[in-house]
Amino acid sequence: MKTLFPLTGLALAAALPATAQTELTVYHAWPHHAEWQQEIADRFIAANPDVSIDFQAPAPDYDEGLVSVIRQNLAGDPPDVFMAGSHLLGDLVARDMVQPLDDMIGDTDLNAEGYTDAVLAFTQVNGTQYGLPWTSSTPVMFYNAELVEQAGGDPDDLPDTWEETIALAADIDALGDDIMGMYYTPGDDDWMTQNLLASAGLAPIAEDGTIAFDTDRGREAIALFERLHDEGGQTAISNNDARQQMYAGKLGLYFNSTAAVRSFEREIGDRFAWGTAQMPKLVDEGGVASGGMAAVILTDDPEKRAAAWDYLLFGTGPEAQALVVENTGYMPVNTGALEVLGDFYQDHPQFETSAQQTDRAYPWFGWPGQNGARISQIVLDRMAAIANDQQSAEEAAAGMTEEIAAQLPQ
Repeated sequence: MKTLFPLTGLALAAALPATAQTELTVYHAWPHHAEWQQEIADRFIAANPDVSIDFQAPAPDYDEGLVSVIRQNLAGDPPDVFMAGSHLLGDLVARDMVQPLDDMIGDTDLNAEGYTDAVLAFTQVNGTQYGLPWTSSTPVMFYNAELVEQAGGDPDDLPDTWEETIALAADIDALGDDIMGMYYTPGDDDWMTQNLLASAGLAPIAEDGTIAFDTDRGREAIALFERLHDEGGQTAISNNDARQQMYAGKLGLYFNSTAAVRSFEREIGDRFAWGTAQMPKLVDEGGVASGGMAAVILTDDPEKRAAAWDYLLFGTGPEAQALVVENTGYMPVNTGALEVLGDFYQDHPQFETSAQQTDRAYPWFGWPGQNGARISQIVLDRMAAIANDQQSAEEAAAGMTEEIAAQLPQ
């Protein structure tokens, strides 16, 4: 695969005129994203030499990024552009740290520029556009094609329901004591649990305020996680250990973000055939969770705000999004990137699966109020209790409902 890093910072610095520039400070999470983030900035600067971009040191994750930017705001010196976890956008809005993009969008038809309504919804709060999606991903099903075939399945026609998927995993698990049928990662927050709810056609909270875990379908979605262990062969190991088993050819089905595709391609190589498939559904109208970065403008300075808006449009445009996809495995947020990625997707079909789920993707849900991180941990702890056979799915759902209700705004 070609490497898309043709411009160097030194070459750009030499090319820039020694004139007054609009300086933008940008802050994002995930240090391993720094290289391609810098490449997008370099390309933008090459096309806009009157703008300079200075990156703050990346935050280790989305939650730490939010905490840091809140502190910077309290000190009166926030970054001009912030790449927030899209589920945390509501926190910024609640603190009046970010304003709607109405003044920037104006009469621009964002649909005509390649942004679908579904994608734009990823960075909206109550229907108002506060940012643009910088990256986006959905969970996918990674599969070992050879184990699927040995278990009697068809890698080219994998099941699309959880019932059939669990049955296939059980057959894979029966292939030998050193083989595990499936592993559904609980994740580092509640995103993968949101995905189970989405497969049941549910958001974590309904429009009438009902918590999903307090509904029959929500409890059924949580019970899926219990069934993966009881019927599908999943054991209570760490996500890292599960990935090592997948790399070694000892795990049949693995469920995680499409962002892992690049690592899988590198680690597995050509040792065995593998692929990705869309997430199974619990109900016919079942969806899939989405996640990623929401690029928002924090500055109120008109000149910086205009430059930041140009930067957001550039970074979410076709060419930049193609670069993001090729370097990460994320799905593009701009339909124009699909044409740019045509040959790449043909050579690397595992990367395309997430983009094929966009039409049924749920926005990454942000819990109301200022206790979102705490609620996310409540969910994660209860799911761990299920995995470790410390609670039944029914007990966990009831416990989550009670604890979450106490953390929501009254």
